[in-house]
Amino acid sequence: SVSDKIETSKNIVSSMNGNSKFTNPSPALAAITSATINLENAYIAAIDGGKSKTAFMHQQEAILNNLLLQLSNYVEATANAALAAGGDAQAVILSAGMDFKRAKNAAPLPLAPTGLTATSNLEGEVELKWKSVKYARAYIVEISSDVSAIQGGTPNPNVFTPIANARLFIAWLFVDAVTKVKCTVPNLSSGTKYAFRVYALGTAGKGSKSVPVVVKVL
Repeated sequence: SVSDKIETSKNIVSSMNGNSKFTNPSPALAAITSATINLENAYIAAIDGGKSKTAFMHQQEAILNNLLLQLSNYVEATANAALAAGGDAQAVILSAGMDFKRAKNAAPLPLAPTGLTATSNLEGEVELKWKSVKYARAYIVEISSDVSAIQGGTPNPNVFTPIANARLFIAWLFVDAVTKVKCTVPNLSSGTKYAFRVYALGTAGKGSKSVPVVVKVL
């Protein structure tokens, strides 16, 4: 109900405000609070049953619904990142004042993402894109600057082909957890080569890593 939704929204904001697990909520909690207040005021005004007031209330409800959906995606991506680091995804979700629901049917592990590309069109920044993976709920992006031992290679600097006697990347670091099939990585050193790889997270756990790509940053 609308009244329950208002109270749930308030509880979520209260739970996430100052919560160290959520350093940069998206959308901002202030936007959730504002939409909640607007819906609450519209709900009170529509108690008399006026058609125009009721219609306005539903408009405000739709706005809050959209914001809460975006916020739940952010919370889920944060929980999946915690899971990838060996943490408790369920605890992260519950700490946000949201419910945790396990999948009824066990899905298989997601496959390794394919079609990963890396381009640098702006100074110190790399744009990553890849193809979506079935059963993926989120994607984890990793970076490595350990590219000094790469021998040979292909004409395309954005495509990495393993060489038989080349040392594997060993220093992979977490970059981001995203729900879309693209990611922007800022604040990189210009003129430096970096390797990137991506893997999917699903209800069954971590999928295989993608083939890395190497790109030189502008």
